[in-house]
Amino acid sequence: MASVLFIQTEWFEHLGLLYLASFIRSRGHRPELRLLRKPAPLLDAVSRLQPAVVAFSATTGAHRQALALARALRPHYSGLILLGGPHPTYFPEVIQDPALDIICRGEGEIPLAELLDRLDRGEDFREVPGLWVKQEGKVFENPPADLIADLDSIPFPDRGLLEQADPFLAKSAMRRLLTMRGCPYRCAYCYNGTLKDLLHGHGPYLRQRSVDNVLAELRQIQGPRTINVVDDTFGVKRDWALEFLERYAREFGWPLIVNARVELLDEDLARALKAANCHCVQIGIESGDAKIREQVLGRKVSEDKILAAAELLHRHRLQFLTYNMIGLPGETLDQAFATLALNGRLRAQFPRVSIFQPYPRTALGDQARALGLVAPDYAADQVSESYFRRSVLKRPDIRRLENLHKLFWPAIHWPGLKPLLLAATRLPANPLFDLVFLTSIGLQYRAATNRPLAETIALGLKNLRAYFS
Repeated sequence: MASVLFIQTEWFEHLGLLYLASFIRSRGHRPELRLLRKPAPLLDAVSRLQPAVVAFSATTGAHRQALALARALRPHYSGLILLGGPHPTYFPEVIQDPALDIICRGEGEIPLAELLDRLDRGEDFREVPGLWVKQEGKVFENPPADLIADLDSIPFPDRGLLEQADPFLAKSAMRRLLTMRGCPYRCAYCYNGTLKDLLHGHGPYLRQRSVDNVLAELRQIQGPRTINVVDDTFGVKRDWALEFLERYAREFGWPLIVNARVELLDEDLARALKAANCHCVQIGIESGDAKIREQVLGRKVSEDKILAAAELLHRHRLQFLTYNMIGLPGETLDQAFATLALNGRLRAQFPRVSIFQPYPRTALGDQARALGLVAPDYAADQVSESYFRRSVLKRPDIRRLENLHKLFWPAIHWPGLKPLLLAATRLPANPLFDLVFLTSIGLQYRAATNRPLAETIALGLKNLRAYFS
């Protein structure tokens, strides 16, 4: 029985790690989990547990924290150090970091379990699909593993492991729920298109769990809690969504959060969401300018359709959150102001805005490079961990766009202040704007996720480091 110590550096319910933990446990291996950011508790945990593998998962930007911990551990640990998650999936050259032995690309359940099985048997693991393995300076680059077609066959995420690792999260008023994997869309700013290409030929990309299986998982959650369905797009499979909502309403009725697309919202779905006690519908608007939406972001949805979807949600008394971006390649200040104006017309309860980050090897990242908005040698290590503070784009109006981002929410909720706030975007960046943003995003996050104020403040303080990274 091989053991794995999973390291998580952010305080939230990381379903990816919890699925990995339950899967390897079902194969007879022992998972452990620690939430930490400093080397000392990591070295202590490794010394006491003596795991065969120490595993990190990281997005691009957050990978720097994971690598710093791995480098601190390396001189004191002779076992295997593995990095999985989005960053090594898209930037596999990270395997060259001296601290790493293995990276996992794509879904990790099968590759990690196969690695541990082979370690138990004393067998060579250099050719496990889904893994790149470095031994004696040579890297063995394996193709991705086949995707798990039947999601019902995967054990439920091991939430008990997270609750043991951090009692604070055990008491959280919200639980995350994943009912499907994949997305049928290819928006220019999203990872799904690139991931589809990487995993092409390795099984169906879009997969849905059965309603029975999802409800069985919910029965294991001690409620009532707010359930945040973190699928990329809820309602892609319409009949499934309607059946789930009807049965969820009948058996649970806890507050529910879903991600939806305006193109998929209609009377039947809105009515079912309301009957299921949906607390918040989260929809992507991204830009208030049609040209930016369609030609830059790949979102071919009209303003009339967006306004109609908002009116539908208001009519059914469903709160909604909008996702928006500013500082996009080719975007003018007037186009960014149009995003602010459209959100005002939508009367969204929770308008959320991010600052565009040009992730390398995405369509928009490549466009930013082609337009000369980033340096020719711009690389993943320069990507910010936060998309809520600063932009890396080189353009003369970037500070005004950053300031608009900080003042976005107050400008919508207090329209009488809008002229003054827009004029304030001409000022230099300053701590007051950061404070305005952090306060507004905290209040919005509390209300949109239905969390108690004390829990919201505690989570914000635990994760505040990422904002200033």
